[in-house]
Amino acid sequence: MTLQKGRPARVPQTNTAATKSDTTPARPLAARMIDDVEVEIEAFVGNARMTVAELGALAAESVVTLDAPLNQAVELRLNGVVVAHGELVAVGDKFGVRLTELAA
Repeated sequence: MTLQKGRPARVPQTNTAATKSDTTPARPLAARMIDDVEVEIEAFVGNARMTVAELGALAAESVVTLDAPLNQAVELRLNGVVVAHGELVAVGDKFGVRLTELAA
């Protein structure tokens, strides 16, 4: 950029990433490249400790008591890292998790 007496400075235009609209922020190319990568999320409800003998004694219809109360939030984990909390819900004949909080 050069300055000339009596003329306003001309600021070079930079080519910014094209945006879909003024309300949609542009995402870096690197971030968009991984949008289709599949990941596995685990729903963590609670723990149970038992001996190998107790584990071996389990049979069909045995009940394993977890250390979590009924109203405790479910943790969603990605590679062992908590990414969200939620609550168990019934979705037809399956369980689901309604998200109540996303990790920052």
